[in-house]
Amino acid sequence: MNHRERLAYRDQLETQILQQRLDMAMALRDWRDATAPVDHGWERLMQWRAPTLAALGMVSWRGLRRPRSTGRLIRRLMTGLLLANRVRAVYRSMHRH
Repeated sequence: MNHRERLAYRDQLETQILQQRLDMAMALRDWRDATAPVDHGWERLMQWRAPTLAALGMVSWRGLRRPRSTGRLIRRLMTGLLLANRVRAVYRSMHRH
């Protein structure tokens, strides 16, 4: 391989590397766009980390002392949360149009 061929090969490799960098940048942007809702949810969860851990500790303590009433309490809480989520969804759909 002579000097001119090496320079051409080097230019080809540099062009290929540049294209790969551009492709990686686009893939990274797409990845961030796709994972943004998950990241946002995780940030919200971490924002409420201490109160959530405290509440789970209290529920666990109550569960050890009174398992049946704790199960009922958890079912009622889940029903309330699901109902609130459903009401919020209906409210949003009504005010969207």
